[in-house]
Amino acid sequence: MQNKYQKLITSLVKNRILLSEPLAKYTTFKIGGPADLFYKAITTPELVKAIILAKKYSIPFFLLGGGTNLLVADSGFRGLVIKNETSGIRLVGMKGKQMVGYDSQTVKTVFIEADCGVGLNRLVRFTLDQGLAGLEDFLGQPGSVGGAVYMNAHNMRLGKFVGDAVYSAKILKDSGEVAEVAASYFQFGYDKSMLSKTGEIVLSAVFRLTTGDKNRLWEKASETLKYREKTQPKGIYSSGCAFRNISKSEAVRLATPDYTCSTGYLLDKAGLKNYSVGKARFSMEHANIIVHSGGASASDVLELISTAKQRVKKKFGINLTEEIILVGDF
Repeated sequence: MQNKYQKLITSLVKNRILLSEPLAKYTTFKIGGPADLFYKAITTPELVKAIILAKKYSIPFFLLGGGTNLLVADSGFRGLVIKNETSGIRLVGMKGKQMVGYDSQTVKTVFIEADCGVGLNRLVRFTLDQGLAGLEDFLGQPGSVGGAVYMNAHNMRLGKFVGDAVYSAKILKDSGEVAEVAASYFQFGYDKSMLSKTGEIVLSAVFRLTTGDKNRLWEKASETLKYREKTQPKGIYSSGCAFRNISKSEAVRLATPDYTCSTGYLLDKAGLKNYSVGKARFSMEHANIIVHSGGASASDVLELISTAKQRVKKKFGINLTEEIILVGDF
């Protein structure tokens, strides 16, 4: 493997390759061991080249964006971690009565393209500043555009998904070909897209947005942010929700209050709120979020996940599905 590593290193921008780089500092969970190789890709061609070379030399690789919803193994990652730092946001098209200039009175639809490494929250703020509607329900949401498209990031309170605003995207296929695909290609669902099966990688996405009143859009987005801040634990480390919400049919069968699909409700009723293993615990504010104040291990989190699945299965007969993605050897 070391010979393969050396070949890869000599083919990339050497001053951006780190050896045995700790991954904990690149994730919101702040947990995890080192990556054998760590490379920062600043442009899309650099990103594509790193992925193609990793495949060429049969080196396991992982693409790291915003570092949300990730649990890195205590032993780290044996292979190449590519830190995605692509950052472009571009106006690529408009539709309306006039195509000269950018006038919200005449232009009704605007197409914005964002590189996969762009922070989702940064993109939302950009669109709000431009008076563009379509992503305002995701203000304050962590993660990158690539991850948001891959997982079809959601605002469950409002029933909104990032995929609703996607118009098209450029993807890197397994063959190394860059292809442009329509939104329908992704077959978006709850917390998923076709990419989880194909392994293809989003390089950039075009969002179809509509012109609106900038001040009203900011007001609506700010309400979303306030709700998020009110319901999310503060001052501690987490990776967001640990498990997917249950289906409406399961909520009806269990007769949850107002037929809520919240998995947090089930975890609370199973006695898991504030339940801890080592230095990790389920939050008191939100039973579906695992948190720690420092020093927790991946094994602590894994034991919490296992215990939760067992208890909820025993009490409610439901098999929980993790939202957290495991990275490394577990």
